[in-house]
Amino acid sequence: MSGPTLPPFLLPQAISITFVGGISIGVYLISAAFANRWLIFTDDGWRFRSPKSIHWCILAITNTLVVLILIGQALNVNTSIAEADFVEQGHQLSEYEDPNWKPIVKCMVSGVITLLADTVLMYRLWVTDQKRMRSLWFPIFLWLSGVVCNAIELFLQVKSLHDPNYGPYKWASVNMKVGPGIAIIPFVASTILLNAYCTGFLIWRIRRVLKLDTNSSGARQLQMLTRILMESGILYLSISIAHFVAYFCYDTFAIHMIGTLHTIVIGIAYNLIIIRVGQARSEDECNLSEGTLTTFQVAQNPSQGIPLGATDSVMTVETAEFARDKPLSLVRS
Repeated sequence: MSGPTLPPFLLPQAISITFVGGISIGVYLISAAFANRWLIFTDDGWRFRSPKSIHWCILAITNTLVVLILIGQALNVNTSIAEADFVEQGHQLSEYEDPNWKPIVKCMVSGVITLLADTVLMYRLWVTDQKRMRSLWFPIFLWLSGVVCNAIELFLQVKSLHDPNYGPYKWASVNMKVGPGIAIIPFVASTILLNAYCTGFLIWRIRRVLKLDTNSSGARQLQMLTRILMESGILYLSISIAHFVAYFCYDTFAIHMIGTLHTIVIGIAYNLIIIRVGQARSEDECNLSEGTLTTFQVAQNPSQGIPLGATDSVMTVETAEFARDKPLSLVRS
């Protein structure tokens, strides 16, 4: 396999990666528990929501991410244990190779996690823009590009089992030691662009509403929502950019560490939106106690002939929605 000579991957580095990953997965599981609380129980206590008021799609994706992230972390821990046992037998850690199926499963799991999180973000963008497709064509293109890159990554990993020098492995100038970087780099780049675009569009749309009303309760909700989106977006983009840059560095340890944290941080950023939206809604005395969450919409005023669906607040000529079952209009006096 061509490319620069990488520094040896040491056992203490493998242990530190497992330790940091263990702490991070603990934080993630706590965030997932709180996210499920806001999805399953009512805002004012520990009463189960009615089946109609639960956003089943978001609930299913939230817990699917939990399962996938735990699978990925379990594989990392299993690898660390195998590496330690390999070194105890008197071998060099650099000589250790995972069973052929492990990298393939890790690749598939991490790809599905990222694509699922991106799908929810695209759904939020679609709802926010009155369920019109005009703002979705570019994210859809990026999402499909990510699917193609993930498929190529799987293909290269399977093909390299029989021919390590196959195709791009002969001339790739990026780090190819930890997964096929030639496919991972465009995959991560596509998700960076997708998240930057969707988050930026959501914030722009909300701030456009805020220009019309800055004093009502609904406006305060939207200001909070803007901060939530910015914080989660920055968290998501930071780890994705770090992962992207790591593949241009000649340090296997950095790729292992960031690769371990990447999907976990994505899961935390995803859960934070659910948690903070739920908390903000619960603390606002103007909100209903029943309803689903994590979906929000900026729509035109009903007087303009465009249906709003379920809403929480109406501000002059536009509306901010936190996916309710029953409409509640708080018109500025």
